[in-house]
Amino acid sequence: MSLYIKTLNAVVAAAAQARREEQERSAAQAARDRLTPLEDRLSRLLATIPWEVQGEGLSLPTLQAALRGRWRGNCHPGDLGAALRKLGFTRRRRWRGGAGFRALWFSNTRPR
Repeated sequence: MSLYIKTLNAVVAAAAQARREEQERSAAQAARDRLTPLEDRLSRLLATIPWEVQGEGLSLPTLQAALRGRWRGNCHPGDLGAALRKLGFTRRRRWRGGAGFRALWFSNTRPR
């Protein structure tokens, strides 16, 4: 019976150690993401968005929400616009109905 309890304690200790190591890895990854410049974070996000969707235009609030979900809080719309311009995007305003305009961002480069 004593051997069984020792084995059980060893398994529990190994599982707790693995959990601690995973938490440390995720905390280190979160710290690296927080310190990554907005332009780099945005380029990683844009790499996950299909070209068909990018061809329809991207809105700032959508990109802000996607960045907030992955990394730190909301970035300023002006900073996000500047980062998009650096990555080769241009803003086009689309006037539709009486609801005002909708600004969408389009890439100047096409997929190869």
